[in-house]
Order: sequence, then structure tokens, then C-alpha cells
Amino acid sequence: MPLTAADHLRHDIDGQFARESVAYCLILPEHGLMGHWYTWVNEAGVGGRAFVLHGAGPDPIFFDHRDGLTVGSQDFDDWNLDGAVLRVGEPLRTAQARFESTDLAVEFTFEGIHPAFDYGSNAGGTPGYLAQNRYEQTGRIAGELRWGGETYAFDGPGHRDHSWGTRDWDAIHHYKWIAASGEDCSANLMWTMAEGEVDVNGYLFVDGLQSPVARASITTDYGDAFVQDVVRAEIVDEAGRSTALDLDTRHTLARWDVSPTFNFSDTMFTGRLAGHEVRAYVEYTWPRAYLDHLLAREDRAGIDQGRAVHAG
Repeated sequence: MPLTAADHLRHDIDGQFARESVAYCLILPEHGLMGHWYTWVNEAGVGGRAFVLHGAGPDPIFFDHRDGLTVGSQDFDDWNLDGAVLRVGEPLRTAQARFESTDLAVEFTFEGIHPAFDYGSNAGGTPGYLAQNRYEQTGRIAGELRWGGETYAFDGPGHRDHSWGTRDWDAIHHYKWIAASGEDCSANLMWTMAEGEVDVNGYLFVDGLQSPVARASITTDYGDAFVQDVVRAEIVDEAGRSTALDLDTRHTLARWDVSPTFNFSDTMFTGRLAGHEVRAYVEYTWPRAYLDHLLAREDRAGIDQGRAVHAG
């Protein structure tokens, strides 16, 4: 089902793993920082909010996370949850957001550079373990971050997403989520290994044309502690274009557990998409026990400096 103007609002969700979330990604290579504004709510109207700031790593340099908050009837067009505020302007195009705590404050505006793209528009649809549906969008994010006695102004490409329905983290063995954002171009890839299969979702927006991803091949060079150091992808879209994404400079790392069993390895890159400069939020995930196994192996040959190629 195509997106509607009301899809920026909350949806009716139910089930064991029901969850709805909204995220804004502040990708700031000029400051050596990446920020993640995030809020969520479950089927019972209980939710949370977080702001995470990434630096050189491996741990986040700022992490403020609260869950178990009563959301009530408020909606995402006028959201205020324990310091996380969201106001929507034109649906699926513009928004204003801020986050305030005792140690950090950030406020920014978002304006999409292309229509929001939902994973239901990919040929295979949205994977049921991930969401009922989910949309992704690159836009211009402008604002100001105040932290650690410093003020960081920013105005450039960034990204947002909104998903609703099931989110079964432990059904996922591994995913690669790449949000590459440029001044006038964008690519989003979600390469997921789950339930014995590989699913590929996302879109390509280059030269004014937006098209669903048909298939993608991703090559990763891993460095110390099995962190992605170089990421390259060949993206084929439904318009028949084959487009190269080359992310060769990593700026940040934040490795943290979203649950006791599931790990995020979040990184910020710069590189090129079809020859255009882009900045990217790149998130790789692992079951915590599997990552611990890789890190504990005595024979590190082929791990720390290894290369993995994944196609789908």
C-alpha cells in the first residue's frame, strides 16, 4: 500500500513485538560527530526516547536513553516525551525536532530532498520481522548542538526513518543498514539475513530519479574488533541503473547493545555515490553472542583485516 499523508502519524499496532519508532540521523563529518535522535512507542502506549552522540569510539560519547515512559494519546505531529520534541510541518516532507537534557541540547529542522520511500515499494515488500512498513528519506538538516561547553552549528545532508509494526530483533542474524546522503542524491540499503533468507530493501535517488533497489552487492573491509572500515556497494535499481557507492573514510564508531542479545556497530563515513560526494550512517548488527565469539577467536587471520562480500 502506498504511503499516505497520514503515515507521519502513529499507526494501530499489536502483537508480541509491536513497536513504532522515528529516528533522525545527524551526520556531521565536519565536526567528527554523528547524532541519533530516536523515539518509540509500543502497542500499550508505553515508549521511550534517546539521543546518542558518536565520536572516535568504541563507546558512544553521549548516551541518554529512557524507556517505560507513558506516551498517552500524543502523536508524532506534536510529540513531547521527556525532552524529545517533534513537530511535523508538511507531512512526509518537513519537521522540527529537539532534545534537551542537563548535559546536552540539540535542535534542528528537516526538509526532504526527495519523496519518502517505503520498504513496501520494494518487490519483496517489508520483511515481517522488521516492520509492517517503514519509510526512509534523506533531507537537509540544519540546527545547533550544544554539548561539553561547545556549540556545533550544522546545515547539510542527513536522514530520517519511521517504522511501525513488528520489530523482532532476535529473528535477525545480521543486517547492514546504509543511509548515504548527498546534497542532491541519496541511497538507502537494508541488507538483512533473517529466518534463513536474505532480504534487500531500499532506494536510489540519483540525477533526479528515485527508484527502488532491485538487488545489491556489498563488500566490507573489517578492521580491529570486527568493525567495518571500508564499505562498497554496487546497487541495481528497478530503473535498470547500476550505481557504485564507495564509502572509504570512516569518521566515528559507537558500538552498543540495543538489548542483552543484540549489538549495534554504528559508524559514520564519507565517500561517493555515482561520483557525487555523500556522507553516510552505516549500521551493522550482530547477535551479541556471535560477535563475542568472533572477538574471542584466537586465530584472527581473516577477521580483523578480512573482506566479506554479500549479495542480494
